[in-house]
Amino acid sequence: MGFISKLIRHGMGAEEKGDNGIGKKAKDNNSGLCSFSYSYDGTIGRNNYHYDIKKEDGITVFRYETMLHDEYGEMNMHIDDSVLSGLNDIYLSCRIAEWDGYSKYNPHISDGKGFSVNFRFNDGGSVSAHGSNAFPDRYNVFFDKMNALLGPLCKKMVEDARQKKIDAGITGKLVMFMVNYIQHGDSGSDRYSFLISNQDIRDCNYDITVESKSGEFFPAGNCREYKAVPDEYIPMAEVDALIRKYELIKWHGFEGAHPDNNNREWYQINLSFDDKSRIDARGTLYPEHYEDFRRDFLQLMAKTAEKIKKL
Repeated sequence: MGFISKLIRHGMGAEEKGDNGIGKKAKDNNSGLCSFSYSYDGTIGRNNYHYDIKKEDGITVFRYETMLHDEYGEMNMHIDDSVLSGLNDIYLSCRIAEWDGYSKYNPHISDGKGFSVNFRFNDGGSVSAHGSNAFPDRYNVFFDKMNALLGPLCKKMVEDARQKKIDAGITGKLVMFMVNYIQHGDSGSDRYSFLISNQDIRDCNYDITVESKSGEFFPAGNCREYKAVPDEYIPMAEVDALIRKYELIKWHGFEGAHPDNNNREWYQINLSFDDKSRIDARGTLYPEHYEDFRRDFLQLMAKTAEKIKKL
């Protein structure tokens, strides 16, 4: 870990600018927590997320939104009041009262990460803080405790949203697909990469790279094509049919590593439909019908490649 990264991790960024907040003179609010919000800003990554917890008509609601699962939008669930009590305990044990008014940034770091947090209490009081590549004392302890408490709830919301999507089925038509297969160790040495779409989505809508040592689907050797191809030569409907035949909607969000990871083929599948929905899956742990879909898909891609060579 580099020097700057260490400073960021431990909340001690060099030459930070801004306000340290109220500090040691702060008094804890003991009236009880009634709402909580937290935002994480990954700056240049796709890992931003937001937590919001508050009572609505006597029911405590947890709302969660994350760029890692932006297809689900804002997720929510009813939670027990013990969650707010747990957050209140974190507020007290980490002396977060001292953070009130904290607002700092490090002008020498252009990416990194940032946060904002707000605690509101039953007596109307509040504590707010935010920083960009700058963090108050005990921030890491707070962060770890907060996510230990809220993380399992977030995981459940994501799984519930994923299952709801699966139950709804595929409603649009396929317009773009990215499929990668990369073999390792005992699985072989073949590599397949396909990024194919309708022409109205990408100018060069046919982008494939194949390194076939086995000669199983494509002739042995390397193949690279990157060009514009008329839609009538793109087997979008045929791939769409395979997706439905092998129920790839059940693959959405499937990701896992096999114990013998170094001897397994790694795959990545991203499917986009005209209703803005998508199916994403990856890893070395394979979902149901993996081999059947892979076989039929690669046979279709090999036939398509032969046709397009003649254009």
